[in-house]
Amino acid sequence: MPLFSGEVQEWDKIEKGETNPELAIYGSSRAFIQINPEILENNLKLKTYNFGLNGSKFKMQFYRFKLYLNNNVKPKIVVWNLDTFSFSHIDSVFQPNQYAPFMLWNFKLYNALKEYKDTSFLDVVFPLYRYRNQKYWKDQITRSKKEKLNKDGFFRDNGFKSYNRKWNVNWEKLQRKPSNFNRVDFLLLEQLINLCNKKNIQLIFILSPEYYKGQPYMTNREEIIKYYKSTINKYKIPFIDYSKDTISYQKKYFYNTTHMNYKGADSFSLKLATDLKQLLNSN
Repeated sequence: MPLFSGEVQEWDKIEKGETNPELAIYGSSRAFIQINPEILENNLKLKTYNFGLNGSKFKMQFYRFKLYLNNNVKPKIVVWNLDTFSFSHIDSVFQPNQYAPFMLWNFKLYNALKEYKDTSFLDVVFPLYRYRNQKYWKDQITRSKKEKLNKDGFFRDNGFKSYNRKWNVNWEKLQRKPSNFNRVDFLLLEQLINLCNKKNIQLIFILSPEYYKGQPYMTNREEIIKYYKSTINKYKIPFIDYSKDTISYQKKYFYNTTHMNYKGADSFSLKLATDLKQLLNSN
């Protein structure tokens, strides 16, 4: 059942060790709906899977990565899409109930979520307590039954799902404001780098395209990217910034300022595959 845009299915796959790609993609929704693993796999000849976590910040993406390493064969290469809001402070995680099926006696998951509201220790130690809101779960199950599944019973294709959505941005309602950058969470970036070095996993960071007119609305955007580059360059890890690429200037590829439609996703994935091939061949 594709609860929460298929996230429950994806968590279940990771826990059961059912993916095991050579090339793994991580990030937020801007990874899972914009990077087509089939295009990368066809061009790079590497088994590819997209582990993008919808609506997430870096902390929960990193939790997903560590869970993957505990239950699956390590990938050769990890492509990690950073967003300029990856380390923004949040009070609650997106769709917290996606974690409910995995909470019982799972203290690692509880520790990852405990700082956010809507997380209760009772969810971990009392069976079925996390399903106490019966109306909510009935509504979610009813809604998920309307989602179209693939022939294999999954909502996503190797973790990927593109959307045929039309441009929907009201410029008058957009407000210019800074990202509430969380310096404590930003320390996790170096933890990821050190973990990949220890596991001998090749790590590549990218910043996927963003529609150019929307970029100035985050007033400290350039400062955040400098933070990224400073840390990443210190470890001599590749970082490809597509926010200034020509694709970021083509409105036809986007349905809002930070997310691409299915045409944009395929065009970007092909561009990314070409760049990755050149990068991997040079090493």
